[in-house]
Amino acid sequence: MIDLPKTKYCHLDIQNDWLTIYLDNHKKKNALSSTLIDEVIKVLDISGQSKSIRGIIFKGKNGIFSSGADLEELHQITYDKEHSEKLTIRMSMRIGHLLKAIANIPKVTISVIDGPCIAGGFGMACATDIVITMESSVFRLSETKLGLTPAQIAPYVLNRMEYSKARLLMLLGDTIDGKMAYEMGLADYLVTSDSEVDGLIDEIQSKVDKCSPNALAMTKKDLSSNQTIDIERAADLFSECINHPEGQEGLQSFFEKRKPFWTKIKNES
Repeated sequence: MIDLPKTKYCHLDIQNDWLTIYLDNHKKKNALSSTLIDEVIKVLDISGQSKSIRGIIFKGKNGIFSSGADLEELHQITYDKEHSEKLTIRMSMRIGHLLKAIANIPKVTISVIDGPCIAGGFGMACATDIVITMESSVFRLSETKLGLTPAQIAPYVLNRMEYSKARLLMLLGDTIDGKMAYEMGLADYLVTSDSEVDGLIDEIQSKVDKCSPNALAMTKKDLSSNQTIDIERAADLFSECINHPEGQEGLQSFFEKRKPFWTKIKNES
């Protein structure tokens, strides 16, 4: 029997030796706040060591997977001019550690995308072993439109998709639906109903049950050893972006619900 911690922004459920982690921060569209991230990392640490858990499933509550980083939290940090660089690096590294924890856990991981899957949420999906998406889901890497960079997310996106397609999504921030995500290689399975999701998960679980837990863990360890993940470098790039005038303008425009004035900043600099 596994003793899981109490969580505020995650709903935890164990069925058939599989743990489902529901992101449940509905007031912020399941944004990856510091508290939510810390909760997920702690749950992964405990469940990763448990012999009774065969796999982890990630889902989002309230018709959304995740809207990405908690921009309100991020915006507040930037007001602290004296400590902004240090705090934004810390926040970016927290997301980096979350993605690494998901990718490196010695269990099979599945993400079920139903609804918006944005920025950091996009990264979470890419960090899992298997991605199932509803046809109507929405995927977007919106960082550059906010004056930011998807530095922490990039390695996981590039590991899952063809480089040229991933590059366009990261540079231009285009929105794609579930069908396009499947066709581009981002998602492994495309479904149109909850019953299809349930049936597919049952099928995957049945296949995992036939595999040695140790062999799966060692295979995942070998696969992750081929990835180059530099959390500190990515955090430095992210902090440099957000503390730049354009990063400030990007966040401000988001909260004021207007287009950012990149040209104005360029002319003033």
